[in-house]
Amino acid sequence: MRNIAGLLLMTAVAAGATGCTQVNYTSPDRYERGLVVVLSGAGGMMGECDRLRDGLAAGGVDRALEVYEWSVGGVLLDQASVEANHHKAALLARRIETYLHEYSGRPVHLVGVSAGTGLVVWAIEALTGDDKITGGVLISSSLDTQYDLTRALERVTDRLYAFTSVADTVLSLGVSVAGTVDRGGGLAGGLFGFSPPDNAPEATRALYRERFTQIAWWPGDVILGHIGDHLGATNPTFVRARIAPLVLGRRPENGAGKPPVQEAVKAKERPVPEGGAGVPPVASGDAAGSSSEPAAKPATVGIPQVEDVKRPESPRRPPSKDKARFIDWKVGGGSSRTIDESQFMAEPGRLP
Repeated sequence: MRNIAGLLLMTAVAAGATGCTQVNYTSPDRYERGLVVVLSGAGGMMGECDRLRDGLAAGGVDRALEVYEWSVGGVLLDQASVEANHHKAALLARRIETYLHEYSGRPVHLVGVSAGTGLVVWAIEALTGDDKITGGVLISSSLDTQYDLTRALERVTDRLYAFTSVADTVLSLGVSVAGTVDRGGGLAGGLFGFSPPDNAPEATRALYRERFTQIAWWPGDVILGHIGDHLGATNPTFVRARIAPLVLGRRPENGAGKPPVQEAVKAKERPVPEGGAGVPPVASGDAAGSSSEPAAKPATVGIPQVEDVKRPESPRRPPSKDKARFIDWKVGGGSSRTIDESQFMAEPGRLP
C-alpha cells in the first residue's frame, strides 16, 4: 500500500514539473509583441494547431499564438458549410479588429490549414474601416484554385503566402470529390497554386505580384519532415524552418514577387522555386539543344530548377475538365498532365 501511495506521489510531482515547463502562448507579454492566430483544417482533430504553435515558437515567433476554434468536428460538414464558415470568419475579423485597436501598430498574422484557409481569407476580407493585418499563410488550401484573392490582398500590408504540393492526395482525390471549401467546383489551390482571375485588370495582377507568394513542395523538404502530404507543412521542424521566418518578415531570397505558376506559364516565364540555391537546373525531358529559351538562373538555397514543359498556349479550360484530366493522371495512369505535374515528374532521379 505504501508503495502504491509513493508511486502516486511521484506521478503527481512529475506531472506538476511537466506543467511548469509548458509554454504559455497567450501570456500578456506576448500580446504586447503581436498576434498570430492559427486555424485547423476541417474536423480539427489532427493536432495541426499545436504543431504550428510549437514550430512557430521554436522559430523565434515570440508573439501571442492563439488557436481559433471554428470546426464543429465533422470533416464533410466543415468543408461544405459555406454560410456558417463565413459567419465564423466574420467573428474572427471582429476579434482581430479588437486586438488592432487595443494594440495599435503590432503585427498580426493568420495561419490556416486546408479548409481553415477559407476562413483566413474570408476573415481578412471581412475587416472593416481602415483595419489591415500584416499577412497570412495558407497551408494545403482547399479553396478553389481560381478563387479571387484580390479583396484579401488589399487588406494585408506585407504579404500572403501559400504552401502547395502536387503530391497532396487529400486535395487531389478527397477534395476533388467532396468539393472545395468555397464550393467553387474546381481543383484546390493547395495543389498547384492560385492565379489572378481571367481578364483581371493590371491593378489586380500587380497585387498578386507584390503581395502574394506561392511556395511549392519539393523532395528536399523531406529532411524537414514534409513528405508532400496534406499536413506535412505543419510538422514543427518544417514550420520552424520555413514558416516562422515568413511571420517574422524574412522573405524568401528567391521568388518573392514572382507571378503564380499559371501566370508564369502564360507569360513564358520560368517559375522560380522558393528558397533554393546553387543546384544545377534539371532538364525537362526535351531533346538536347531543341530549346531556344535562355539558360536558367542559378537558384539560391538548394532547390533545383526545372525547365518549363512546352505546350501551345490555349484558353483556360473549365474547372470540371481540369479536374477530370488531373484525376485521369493520378488514378487512371493516363498521359494527360498539367504543366506543374509534368515539371514535378520530370527526371525525378536527378533530384537530390
